Amino acid sequence: ADIEAPESVDFYGNITVNGDPAPLGTVVEAFDPDSVMCGSFTVGDNVPTPGIYGSLHVSNDWPETSGIDEGALPGDSIHFKINGLLATPSVISGVLTWGSNGDQNNVDLSVTGQSVSFNQVFLPNDTLVAPGWTVKLKVGIENTGNGLDFYGVNSLDDTAGSPGWTTVDQDTVSHAGVNETTYVYFDVDIPLFGGGGDTAFVVHYTVYSHIDTTVKYADSVTLYKSVTDVDDDILAQLPNQFTLNQNYPNPFNPTTKISFNLPQAENIQLDIINILGQVVESRNLDYLSAGEHIIEYDASALSSGVYYYRISTETFSQSRKMLLLK
Repeated sequence: ADIEAPESVDFYGNITVNGDPAPLGTVVEAFDPDSVMCGSFTVGDNVPTPGIYGSLHVSNDWPETSGIDEGALPGDSIHFKINGLLATPSVISGVLTWGSNGDQNNVDLSVTGQSVSFNQVFLPNDTLVAPGWTVKLKVGIENTGNGLDFYGVNSLDDTAGSPGWTTVDQDTVSHAGVNETTYVYFDVDIPLFGGGGDTAFVVHYTVYSHIDTTVKYADSVTLYKSVTDVDDDILAQLPNQFTLNQNYPNPFNPTTKISFNLPQAENIQLDIINILGQVVESRNLDYLSAGEHIIEYDASALSSGVYYYRISTETFSQSRKMLLLK
């Protein structure tokens, strides 16, 4: 016979962290007396309002799975954690025990003493871009506080100094447990037209904790847009951990060799982009080891003209220009 779904009782109410309404993304968990988690809820799942949780479904222990503790038994007391820290409950109505299936309990929850701190373990590198690209940049954050935290990023475009450049922050919530690392992302849209010729665009960004937005880290990254030949002086300013070399021969017809150096093993992608910023070919080069790699590119299917070739990893990308003459 099919095993029936577990029964549950529900908890709901207000929730605070360090005296303030819990921000969207706050995680509240319910546990039975044996510290088995039998329910969880993320603030914002049902109603996008800070400081509110529920309905948090707390499941019972399945009688069909003897010897396995999946949840609470009737009469069991329930305790809660907020972001991994023990919460203080305040019963408005109902009880703090698992009673009967479908019971509704209005219980406010609070936690104080969540410390908020983080380290920056990965920062975006300055890089070379081409007209029409959208570049995804990321910042790695290690949670050094005492509870689950989650992070956001604000990036600032400078359309006055560089018309047409825009930044877009990714609005996904990035959680990290204590001593864990997570990433926040932002995109930079490079104009296809306008914004001058070869230029450098400085993007200022700030990473912050959602639990305490005063805990933050501010920095900047430079994107070099090239519409002409790549300037070796500019490339010399770029980080040398990842190196993309000029293709050889150049000009070429119809094959050329592209070499690059990897500081660590990563998944690699090769993109060929025309002068309008359109990707005309994309290849997954799979997972490559650290060190120097050389690939042969065959442009038989392309027309004569100027193209960019871009090598991308999960952490970095770089481009150079090549000339196909048939």
